[in-house]
Amino acid sequence: MSPARVTVLYVPDWPIVAARADESWQLDDNHPVAISAHGVIAHCSPEARAQGVFVGQRVRDAQVGCPQLAVLASQPEREWRLWNQVLSGLHDTVAQVFVIEPGVIAMKSSGLARYYGSEQRAGTQLLRGLEAETSRVSARVATADTLFAATVATRYAATDSAPVCAVDPGGDADFLGPLPLSVLDSPRLVSTLTQLGFTQLADFAALDPLHVQERFGLEAALLHSCARGVDPRTTSPSDIPASTDRRWRGDTPLARSDALSFALRSTVEDFLRGLVASHVVCTNVSITLVDDRGATHSQVWSHPRFFDAADLVNRVRWQWESIARESPEEYQEGGIQEVTFQARSPERLFGHEPGLWGGGDTDARVEHAIAQVQSRLGHQSVGHAVLHPGHSFEEREQIIAWGTTDSGDYYTTESGQERPEAFVAELPKPLPATVFQPPQPVALHNQWGDPLSLDAEGSTLGGLPSQMLSGGNMRQVVAWAGPWPVLERWWDPAHSRCRYRLQLLDQQGVGWLVSQEQPGGHWQIEARYD
Repeated sequence: MSPARVTVLYVPDWPIVAARADESWQLDDNHPVAISAHGVIAHCSPEARAQGVFVGQRVRDAQVGCPQLAVLASQPEREWRLWNQVLSGLHDTVAQVFVIEPGVIAMKSSGLARYYGSEQRAGTQLLRGLEAETSRVSARVATADTLFAATVATRYAATDSAPVCAVDPGGDADFLGPLPLSVLDSPRLVSTLTQLGFTQLADFAALDPLHVQERFGLEAALLHSCARGVDPRTTSPSDIPASTDRRWRGDTPLARSDALSFALRSTVEDFLRGLVASHVVCTNVSITLVDDRGATHSQVWSHPRFFDAADLVNRVRWQWESIARESPEEYQEGGIQEVTFQARSPERLFGHEPGLWGGGDTDARVEHAIAQVQSRLGHQSVGHAVLHPGHSFEEREQIIAWGTTDSGDYYTTESGQERPEAFVAELPKPLPATVFQPPQPVALHNQWGDPLSLDAEGSTLGGLPSQMLSGGNMRQVVAWAGPWPVLERWWDPAHSRCRYRLQLLDQQGVGWLVSQEQPGGHWQIEARYD
């Protein structure tokens, strides 16, 4: 009996595709983009690779070689969330899939080939289903006897001009043999095999399996089996859940918020019923409004527990009123033609059920009280602070409306975990407690009583910081650190800025952050460490 064949669908550079598709980023299709993790490039777009950017490169080196490079922090949640949305679009094409990672899925090809007539037609239908969900995705499909061969074929056999391919039954070993060792995706093993004089997978596959396991270990033994075309791994397909997105489209555009709220009621209830049927609740929802001119306005809203129908209707009303208020001359006659509700990061229903013995829900009461204030004064009336990347305090601190999700929050993930990446040349922790806006002038003197100066390069102080005079108060400096240069937009002479920071400790144990815009300029106090 012939072995069960496997079909793999692969979307190249999916993290980049997900970043471009995320409504929070306004990036041109041809703009070079990279995803960073732990200070190095984890993924990069073809445009970035064409300019010398490569995976594993330090972010700073990549930006030096490609100044226009847009570097985004790695967000696995974004990649999984958008990939799940793509899978929902394939629900009518294939019933069960095995998700290997965001951008790669596998499925049994026998059922698909019988239903669509052949493996080639099945692959074509998969691509059509994917294009129907998102036209910006360029995918490839390959079929082989083993999961490893099918996955490799999507990268080495399928092309943009011929995105669907199939390895002949029983021909996995012949297909894999001439390929380079790099397809093993194991740098240490590949390096060792290269030193031994091997260049192709066929060289590796010709080794004795027992000798491979004894010499290189179990992981190498698995790769050796894959190279011989006998991948022992099997797929365990799972059902693709039906999409929970809902869309309302009116016959005529609605400009009045009360009329829009009334028209949306049934769509909102249908959206919530779909979530309950999937045993999930929505704590983050993306609401997209499309006006009569085709302009799209998206906003992500969050809730401490989960949304009900009234909450969603209110969010649509607030969102539309905010748009109309910002551009009243543009919406004197037009209005909203279409509204789409999209659950982001849905959570299991049982995790949000009330306790067995009841009890007060403090978050719900707080949310209800804030919602009442926003209903009367507008959703911008209540805000909360978020941190953004930057060097100066004024550009880092921003206030956004309560209940909205700040997708540009660089320092924490949606689960509240702190990101490991650090913004280049940002102020290290612990951060000062008191920030002076605007910065206050201060006079610094060295041990000889002369004004403290910097050399032309800003790297050496003209003496040791000894005294600081501010507001008539003289403080003795007992410890100091710096100076640290902060160079911003060095590639743009018209908007570049350079300043030098010092950290000082006075005799009372109070820390100070002072800076000078340029050598020879005036010192100023930016913040105090209380």
